[in-house]
Amino acid sequence: MNKSVWVFGDYRNYFQNRVTLQLLARAKELAPKIGASVCAVVFGSQVGEYVGEYIAHGAETVYVSDDPVLKEYNVETYTVLTERLARKFEPDIFLVGATDFGREFAPRVAKRLNTGLTADCIGLDINDDGHLVQTAPSFGGNLLASIITPEKRPQMATVRPGMFQELPHNYEATGQ
Repeated sequence: MNKSVWVFGDYRNYFQNRVTLQLLARAKELAPKIGASVCAVVFGSQVGEYVGEYIAHGAETVYVSDDPVLKEYNVETYTVLTERLARKFEPDIFLVGATDFGREFAPRVAKRLNTGLTADCIGLDINDDGHLVQTAPSFGGNLLASIITPEKRPQMATVRPGMFQELPHNYEATGQ
């Protein structure tokens, strides 16, 4: 399997919260450090506009489930779909925005995939061993913890909006 860094495309509050675009930008910086591609995952109905946006902001591949039944958010349905995709394509890293949605969705996915999850990260990097270093506040925000998931995949993190700068829209970008 090819290595990949996945970002969940949460477009529901696209104009107020651009965390998906911020995470794609950070994924573009992390992916070369482990020889990986950047992928977005999008569920919904009539989501073509968002697929194009994610490609223009750094995704090389977008996994899309576009169906009218997915128009309304359902945590169980989204969790099952994500689990199936992750088992099939085996991402190395999976990033989700630390929004209300992400805080409900990501732990369920991590549980089903039997992997760890670091919540509310404020920093992400790759260490010399190729592990995702997830920086998160601890002890009421008085300390910062650097957390890695050395054995399980994908390495999962939710990241607070505003931690990374999104890339400019690339009108020439292409993707699958």
